[in-house]
Amino acid sequence: MKISLKWLCDHVDVVDFLAKPNELAKVLTDAGLEVEGMDSSAESLKSVVVGHIERLERHPNADRLTVCQVNTGSGGVQQIVCGATNHKVGDKVVVALPGAVLPGDFAIKKSKIRDVESLGMLASESELGLKTESVGILILPADAPVGQPFAEYFGLDDITYEVNVPTSRADCLSHLGVARELSCLLDRPLKVLPTFHQDSGAQSNPKVEVELKDSKLCTRYAGRMIEGVKVGPSPAWLRRRLESVGMNSINNVVDVTNFIMMDLGQPLHAFDVSSLKGRKILVGRAAAGENFTTFDGTQLKLTGDELTIRDAERAVCLAGVVGSLNSGVTETTQDLFIEAAHFTMDSVRKTARRHGLQTDSAYRFSRGTDPSGVVRALGRACQLIQEVAGGQVSPVGTDLYPNPVVRLPVMVRAQYLSDRLGYPVDPEKLQSWLLRLGCKVEVLASGLQVTPPEYRVDLEQEVDFVEEYGRLNGYDHIPESLPVLSYAPLAQDKNYLFEQHLGTLARTAGFSQCINFGFTSSKYQASVLGSIESYKACGLEMDPQAIAIQNPLNEELDVMRISLLPGLLRNLLHNVRHGNGVGRLFELGFVFRRGPEGYLQEPRLAFAAWGLQQGLWQKSQVDHALFFELKTRLQGILDRLMITQVQFNPLVSAPELLHPGQSASVFVEGRNIGVIGAIHPRWQVQEKVRLPVVIGELDVKALTRGQPRVVKYKPVSKFPAVERDIAFLVPKGVAASDVMVEIKKTIGTLLQSVQVFDVFEGAGVPEGHQSIAYRMVLQDLTTTLDEEKLTALQAQLVTNVSKKLNIKVR
Repeated sequence: MKISLKWLCDHVDVVDFLAKPNELAKVLTDAGLEVEGMDSSAESLKSVVVGHIERLERHPNADRLTVCQVNTGSGGVQQIVCGATNHKVGDKVVVALPGAVLPGDFAIKKSKIRDVESLGMLASESELGLKTESVGILILPADAPVGQPFAEYFGLDDITYEVNVPTSRADCLSHLGVARELSCLLDRPLKVLPTFHQDSGAQSNPKVEVELKDSKLCTRYAGRMIEGVKVGPSPAWLRRRLESVGMNSINNVVDVTNFIMMDLGQPLHAFDVSSLKGRKILVGRAAAGENFTTFDGTQLKLTGDELTIRDAERAVCLAGVVGSLNSGVTETTQDLFIEAAHFTMDSVRKTARRHGLQTDSAYRFSRGTDPSGVVRALGRACQLIQEVAGGQVSPVGTDLYPNPVVRLPVMVRAQYLSDRLGYPVDPEKLQSWLLRLGCKVEVLASGLQVTPPEYRVDLEQEVDFVEEYGRLNGYDHIPESLPVLSYAPLAQDKNYLFEQHLGTLARTAGFSQCINFGFTSSKYQASVLGSIESYKACGLEMDPQAIAIQNPLNEELDVMRISLLPGLLRNLLHNVRHGNGVGRLFELGFVFRRGPEGYLQEPRLAFAAWGLQQGLWQKSQVDHALFFELKTRLQGILDRLMITQVQFNPLVSAPELLHPGQSASVFVEGRNIGVIGAIHPRWQVQEKVRLPVVIGELDVKALTRGQPRVVKYKPVSKFPAVERDIAFLVPKGVAASDVMVEIKKTIGTLLQSVQVFDVFEGAGVPEGHQSIAYRMVLQDLTTTLDEEKLTALQAQLVTNVSKKLNIKVR
């Protein structure tokens, strides 16, 4: 959240920190309100001053230029060439001197314009960043002091802090809230701001009937009418205040409501009375199935659980979240009803999340606002609207508060705080801090009976005051100490160690690791995966109905994931669309499904590879080469896990996501544990990916069987190894791995390694067949292999392979 230092000065005197803003940032950060950034608007207007045109002449070499002699208060006169036409002798102007850098990195330097020296520039509002467009230079009032820095004169000499407000500190989501903190930390009094009381000159106003139907979700509802306003642009001071915290000016009425929200932390809503049917306000729940259109045109269908603000016919506002299209203030609005209320946190939070609405109002209400500040904020808003938009404020307002919020006292003991902070707590200092926080304190024999202020919704138990004392007194007072270890550390979980080892192997194989959320979009997940039956056939158990999240952050994160592939594909698309044409990713994480006795989370390992490496010495590659690359890398990982019985079996019925002719199940030690395959061309067309893409997913639980496996060592043979090559004419329906299995069975322990080194189709090879050549390395530990034995083994191999697979030697 952005906080303006000059704005803070409206509530507490911290003007001295304008000269030392870093010190104030440290005070806030040390107290738990971390300042993440700081911006000085005066710095961007350095060397920009108020000037006075003392003499003006036509440029000797240009009809549309003038040569001005401008007094900038430095004791001399600067000669400046200007192209504007709206200035004259005696005008007070804004002068950007050499060395100034205007918004847009526009540096001002000494220059010559048509052979005439110019020592600066007379600036316009657009050049100063005050407006997007402007005609001519900015002419200042006649009383503007010559030589004064323009930022100081125009009220732009401000410091803006970017403050990270903790979720529990809803009271600090405003300038008043931060000012309260500074008042406590610096022991400086808070200022009292003017507000609207009864206006004796007000005429009788038509009333708006208000009915509070649901006091559980809306504990307090207040409102007041203002008649005869004139909606228009806001005054400069109001626009500058909102712009200093990153908000845009809309009109004087809406700007006041936004100003109050940022100033006091109380969101408001201004209704055009003429748009309220029956001149009624009803605070109650929505009707199930009711349609609602937000002010920006978004169509919503309400469930009936939402709290709404309604007129006699329809909902005009989702309470605490957003107004409807028909409830806003327009240029023709004359009569207003200003609403200020206190809505419960749960109600606003659920409504905002259910419909994916993130507004400044919902952000504050969902964390907790101050019910005691409702009427004060309403009065302050009425006072400011009357000031900037005119009109008459109704002397009588509405304030429905049937069950006032009562803060219960909490017993706080100094010894309790000492035990948890690890150092002695001074009771007098504790009492002083509590009083400066705005608490009511009663000293009892057993400790301090503390009643927190209503705006501190986070102070409910004694333990909450441990944190308060610790941060206010300074975290650096907490001593360092090591815990006493009375037991030896427990051994790491074997599954955890295996998963860490698996991740290391994947990184070693050339993959970069991704970490995605465990929850995802139900629509996206279903559209990517399609039918899950084919995944189950590959050994990947999936729940046909993903587990729904009861309170999703938004509609894009509404279910728990059943596969890692949708998340990895999002990572892939992000990389491709940002120009990364080659990538190898993996993710090691949990998927979720229902089990017989509850929910289950199961570890999975998934891969995604796209693009082909190109180099000077590499031959051109076809797309399916990527499939074999990923298969080889996966085979290498399994080899490192000492898993030797691995087959990649073509799929009869491939998942909808995969190419039916370039996909396979991963068959390990007698069971399917996953799937690997090229992405379906339909997905590539849909996502406009023109690169080869291959993905895969494995069940990690199946890989953990027998892990870690013991490495067995055997002596190095003294006898030489022998290489033998053999080629078979293999029908295309037979996998090369099937032949390899028969080779291993036939040769037995003499076989040290076997690999495919050539695949050929063409002349001499019957149609529907391919020639696959295998290279075998044989070695005996006890003797030298002679030719007779090798010939016999080869003959036996040919016989077994021909009989089992019905293939021939080439």
